[in-house]
Amino acid sequence: MKNFLFFNLLLLASCGYRWQPGFPDGMRPTLSIPFVQGDEDGALTAEITEAISASGLADVRSYEGEYTLEVSIVGEETSNIGFRVDPQKVYGKVRKNLLAIEGRRSMTIEALLCSGGEAIRGPYRLTADADYDYVDGDSAQDLTFVDAAGARLTVLPFSLGQLESSESAALASTRPLYRRLAQKVVDAISSEW
Repeated sequence: MKNFLFFNLLLLASCGYRWQPGFPDGMRPTLSIPFVQGDEDGALTAEITEAISASGLADVRSYEGEYTLEVSIVGEETSNIGFRVDPQKVYGKVRKNLLAIEGRRSMTIEALLCSGGEAIRGPYRLTADADYDYVDGDSAQDLTFVDAAGARLTVLPFSLGQLESSESAALASTRPLYRRLAQKVVDAISSEW
């Protein structure tokens, strides 16, 4: 019986979040999210807004919320993380060159939760990354192959979308990167309430 009572008390004590003791049960605070500083097209702002709305932490308003979430991009980096050996015949000799084929795009943001113009939580410095594959072909051998009949075919119809240029692949990683950052913002805010 004691274990049952202890378990129920523990369960009741750990349920829910509290933004502020003044908010009655069932009501959520309102939160305004101005455009993220450095977000050129508003995509990161939209992902953060969507993630907070979906989490149930607050009712998001376009302006005049009880709280304001100020976010800015403070750093971005792209690096090569995967390579392959590219044996090419040059002047009758096989040269084994190392080519980059995988990249990682990282972004760091800073988020600050404010109320009445004053910071109440943060700043949270959050970093996320997204990996992507690409092709860095500089020869016909990289983009074609010879089938069993001896005909030269391009690789692109068989690539299932994985053979893109480095720039295109990095651009395609934007949405997953923004989603990860938005979820980290939600996690950071909810961990303190």
